[in-house]
Amino acid sequence: MLSARRGTLRLLRALMVGAVVVPAALFAYAGWVSWQSTHALADDRITRSLDVLHEHALKVLTTGNLVLGEIVEAVDGRTADQIRTREPELQRRLERMADLLPQVQSIWVIDRDGYALVSSYFAPAPRNAPLADRDFFRAQVEQDRGTFVSSVFMPRLVDGPSFFSMSRRLSTLDGRFNGVAAVSMLPGDFEKFYAELARGPGELFAMMRDDGAFLARYPGSAGTVAALDRETSPFFAQIARAPDRGLYTGLSRNERTERRVGYRRVEGYPVYVVAGIETSAIRSEWLWPLTSHLVFGLPATILLFCVLWLAHQRTVGLYAEADRREVAEAALRHAQRLEAVGRLTGGVAHDFNNLLMVISGSATRLRRSELDDKENRLIEMITTAAERGEALTRQLLSFSRQQALSPQSIDLALRLPELSELISRSLADDVEVTIDVPDLACPVKVDPGELEIAMLNICVNARDAMPNGGRLVITVRELTLDEAREDGLAGDFIALAFADTGGGIPPDLLPRVFEPFFTTKDQAKGTGLGLSQVYGFARQAGGDVRIDSRLGGGTTVMLLLPRVPLEAAAAAPRPEPAVAAHGRKTVLVVEDNLPVADVCRSYLDQLGYDVAFAASPREALTALRENHAVDIVLSDILMPGGMSGVDLARELRTVAPSLPIVLMTGFSDRAGDVARDGFPVLRKPFGVDALQRELSAALTRCEARERAKAPGIA
Repeated sequence: MLSARRGTLRLLRALMVGAVVVPAALFAYAGWVSWQSTHALADDRITRSLDVLHEHALKVLTTGNLVLGEIVEAVDGRTADQIRTREPELQRRLERMADLLPQVQSIWVIDRDGYALVSSYFAPAPRNAPLADRDFFRAQVEQDRGTFVSSVFMPRLVDGPSFFSMSRRLSTLDGRFNGVAAVSMLPGDFEKFYAELARGPGELFAMMRDDGAFLARYPGSAGTVAALDRETSPFFAQIARAPDRGLYTGLSRNERTERRVGYRRVEGYPVYVVAGIETSAIRSEWLWPLTSHLVFGLPATILLFCVLWLAHQRTVGLYAEADRREVAEAALRHAQRLEAVGRLTGGVAHDFNNLLMVISGSATRLRRSELDDKENRLIEMITTAAERGEALTRQLLSFSRQQALSPQSIDLALRLPELSELISRSLADDVEVTIDVPDLACPVKVDPGELEIAMLNICVNARDAMPNGGRLVITVRELTLDEAREDGLAGDFIALAFADTGGGIPPDLLPRVFEPFFTTKDQAKGTGLGLSQVYGFARQAGGDVRIDSRLGGGTTVMLLLPRVPLEAAAAAPRPEPAVAAHGRKTVLVVEDNLPVADVCRSYLDQLGYDVAFAASPREALTALRENHAVDIVLSDILMPGGMSGVDLARELRTVAPSLPIVLMTGFSDRAGDVARDGFPVLRKPFGVDALQRELSAALTRCEARERAKAPGIA
């Protein structure tokens, strides 16, 4: 009996110990699992936040760098007096760029003494506030620092928020320091974005220079938070070991706050983006379920273990979903970036075409004067440069998919062999070309000229990738996409593939090959617009372009063009001769750009027309109401004031249906509306012959309509 009792007591003691030890072991295990999971989630949040911060900072800084590049190109090598002479023109240009780019606060051109020459914010630029003490100016004086990012300053000329600047050195023709070009940005814009990104307590988002000076920070403000101490801050010790990216836990001596911090260097700039979470916030996230576990005891511990297991399974599912979403977001960001650059290039092309119109028109007027041989050669050089600029603009419009096209049905199986000689001439003698086409018809509907340009651009890239010779295989085959990919393509396509045996493209450069002005060639060998034109051509044709490459294994560029029913080729219309206007007719020119309007006047004077001018569509309507002696209207499409040339044409179709109108433009995103309404469009820059043909055709159509309305005419 005694031994049985002792056995029972030992069993009870064992159960008591077990009742303590087992829950304690489960509690310790659950706490360890929860700690690891919480830290992993915190690191994942930091990493994903860094992805967003890096993409945002890279986009904004790259935009600022592109603006600086355009400013330097416009004023580099010119003296301060020359720049001051052009101040009104440059100020309007800078103001237009600043208005188009919301992240840019102001743009400045500063002379070598630190005084402003041109500003997008002031007109004229203030001459009484030297900026030579600003670090974005001082840094460029002794040597060219490239694109320099300044610290945060308070403005002197106005009461406003703090700012930081990006600057580039301006040089004289002999390479001496001649001032700086600067783009100012507001830290508040970044901090507002960071505030929207914050999702929990204890989070920190910042952007800083590599010397520890804050450019933007949330919470807090870059202007009120001290820079990091190089001697004591763990940030500098960490980037010494891993300069591009990393994660660490450190104590901020400025705030006496320990944080889990991640950083990433913005590619191409001496700037880091930083995301962090206070370790106290991470501990709070970890301790809350453990406190509940202690309150509810062993049953709560077991339940917590099950919940953690379910949470692990759910976390795995969430990670898998996050990976898929990351791929989709990367593809979307890439498409949006190309679309944004396309819109920007289209807008630049509009102004560029107006400039080319003035240049080519002025050269035409000078050619009519009695000049000596040297002056004639100079005019020819100007004309040639204008033609090259027109070709460059055409490539830009092709990338932005705003190029005027004349699509035709083409059988690639027949057309490609006809272009073999053209392709061979574009390649080196040591490059072997093989063209493989099927026996069946491969019809597509594209602009033949744009197709040839796209093929030549691809072939030239293949040639440059094979400096020691090689082989280029061009194949045509049918391809059916059964289901839509992320780019929405599905159906029957003709695949036109170009496979070379060159050195291939590095994986990190592959996503950027279609971006305008991106090139790995020497400056004299390429502009970076070749594959951009190919991309724009393919997308405008309703297809796509894909590229597959590996280092040492060559590159394959594939054009996917929608397959269409085979159509008989239409006979090319006979060009109308450019003849002088019959009789004296009056043309009302509606153009807000005075130099372009002056070129139009010279052309019309040469053709024998009388000319009237209006600076806006509303002014043109007023002139027509007061004076009916106008035979035809020549109007630009894009004009300020809320009423475009298309709106004017529609209004005239209502109030004066017998009055012909010809529209002209260098770029317009309303080209589809113009085509649907049936208005003729003259593309800038144009010559006197093209102008005469359009005016004669419009007058002839108008006279034909009037004869058809006359009594006795069937």
